Amino acid sequence: MLLIACSTVSFQTLIGDDNLAVEASITVYTDSDTYELRDVVVVMGEVTTDGSPATDLLVSIEIKKPDLKPLLYRTIPIGTPSEAWVLQVVAITIFDLNWNPLDTVKVGNTVYFGVKVYNPMTVPRNVTIVMSIVDGSNIPIASAILYRGLIGGENPLGINKTFSIPLHASPGEARIYVNVYDQLPSEGGTPYIPEASAKFYISRWTQGVFGSLPLQVHSYNSSQMMGGYQTNFTLSSAPEPGDYTVTTVARYSPILKAFDSATFTVEDSESPPQASFVYSPLEPYPNQTVTFDASSSTAEGYGDVIIRYEWDFGDGTPKQVKEGNATNPPDPTITHNFMSPGQYIVTLNVTDTEGYWSTTQKPIYVKMPNPVAKFTWYPLTPNVNVTVTFNATISEPGWSISQASPAPIVEYIWDFNDTTPLISTEYPTIDHIYSKPGNYTVTLTVVDSEGQSDTITHIVEVENKTTPVYDINGDGKINIRDVAIVAYSYGSYPGHPRWNPDADITGPNGEPDGKVDIRDVALVASHFGEILESTMFKPLKSPYSSFLLHVIILTILYSVALTAAQATLLIRKPIKASLKYLLRKRVRNHASKTLITPLLP
Repeated sequence: MLLIACSTVSFQTLIGDDNLAVEASITVYTDSDTYELRDVVVVMGEVTTDGSPATDLLVSIEIKKPDLKPLLYRTIPIGTPSEAWVLQVVAITIFDLNWNPLDTVKVGNTVYFGVKVYNPMTVPRNVTIVMSIVDGSNIPIASAILYRGLIGGENPLGINKTFSIPLHASPGEARIYVNVYDQLPSEGGTPYIPEASAKFYISRWTQGVFGSLPLQVHSYNSSQMMGGYQTNFTLSSAPEPGDYTVTTVARYSPILKAFDSATFTVEDSESPPQASFVYSPLEPYPNQTVTFDASSSTAEGYGDVIIRYEWDFGDGTPKQVKEGNATNPPDPTITHNFMSPGQYIVTLNVTDTEGYWSTTQKPIYVKMPNPVAKFTWYPLTPNVNVTVTFNATISEPGWSISQASPAPIVEYIWDFNDTTPLISTEYPTIDHIYSKPGNYTVTLTVVDSEGQSDTITHIVEVENKTTPVYDINGDGKINIRDVAIVAYSYGSYPGHPRWNPDADITGPNGEPDGKVDIRDVALVASHFGEILESTMFKPLKSPYSSFLLHVIILTILYSVALTAAQATLLIRKPIKASLKYLLRKRVRNHASKTLITPLLP
């Protein structure tokens, strides 16, 4: 363990008529004095004030590489420092080069990383804003100064800077650290505020938004350590050899600080490369092009380069070799087509400039080219003489080996296991009515354009219950599903694109009249909340029925040309008043008047 003697800084402040000398000190050291590639480096130390362990303060850390470029910036709390912080980090962002927001970045891509800092005070401040990015293995992959200058009082400051995610970056959850100093720690600077951070994701294949935006900003403003601090990071597969400098500055208050520095050495070592690859798609079809990417392979040494990739696809085809040199390395990607379904073992061998090599293997499963039959139905437990909708849109198409392209499903064959014959159709959805109760084994066979097929069966239980017309979907409940069906079909008639004969349940004479109008809407609404018990419907005392009728009335707003403000007034009125309002105040359509008038109490 390397320990560097601490430095001590004294300050005098005047409290009343007495002079009070306050002494602060900090130490910094690492858990070893030498490291090699992929080692974990632990940075730690103690802070005291007047000889006692200090608490409730911030420690800024700057680590420089042998070329004096920054490797990592961090700010670590001791205890829970609490001040009226003079600045705020309000946003951390990632954008692609077309300014589309991201939460996932693909390796090898260059994107904008940004931060917005707000100064809530009236006093302008000189700031140094820095950012560090670590990958899924806690390896620093980028660090830079984003801005040095003035931030005005009561003003925000937004900065964006391009960073490239290296090919060797570990995929998975990564993190962005943002620190705002008065100057760099190596210049004796201290943080204005606790460190802000946000997580994002690094991917081998994709880039975009796969979680939620905006990125959540977290403030690192508390720790369990008292009088001490600690952080760690992991060296990359090719760290620059030489002496690294660690500078720490403890900020006990805006005027009280102490600083120290230490060094550690990274030694170059001869190590074999690490072979690694990914492929896509994960489960290809025969004769579908598969892309293999070995860019995640690493040469494991400063200045080392992989100069040879040898691929064995395990299907009896000759090995594929890509070779290059240190100045012109070979392409780490390759494509291959497996011609038959089954499992294959793919082997990759890589060689670096030192002549070291390593190998890795992965299995790949090539799927059968047949389509996959799947279907659902609704209601799940239908009653006799109720329309059941069967839906096979979730079926998967097959694959044409000769064309190397998807083979769409061209035929759906249904066997409903009752007296009806087999039904063949080109459409994935179909309706059916069972006239008797029982358990029916429904069979679906799908056929693709190559003549390949697949079959699946499900048992549908049909119950011996008769439902009234206003239970439109026949599920034994008058609920929002029935409301949705009739509301969607409102205003339709045979031949209309929204026409649904199930929604035409009544008319002037109590029989379906060839159109879905306010009478059908009102009949469903008046029974809302009822459920089927045995062979009869039992009304429920639902406080929502009146409200629902208001909602249903609002579904016809486009027909009666109401504004949003008028609709708000309408829904606040009782049912009777709502209907009168529609009839006498706002309804301009004579046909609507004719339909609404008979509904008035």
